[in-house]
Amino acid sequence: MQQIETTEFFLAVFLHSEGIPLTGHTRDQQRSTFAFSGEGVNDLALSFFNKTAQTNVASFAKSIRQLISIMYGTTTIQPGNYNEYRKETV
Repeated sequence: MQQIETTEFFLAVFLHSEGIPLTGHTRDQQRSTFAFSGEGVNDLALSFFNKTAQTNVASFAKSIRQLISIMYGTTTIQPGNYNEYRKETV
């Protein structure tokens, strides 16, 4: 299983909108770090940075709202605390 951690918000939104499970989130002062784990996560990240990624706009917008909620909410998601967060199906 592939894993990735990123502080790049829109990469996190893209991975989330593609159904990659969010397995961790930490916030250190003004910076959030998102962790994702799943098959194909590295290929999706590469397509994002190569500007060849395609996704559903409605799903992307929904993921923005959900990740902002996680960033500014009181819950910190960390691997191993059984708070694995998965995107709702559209």
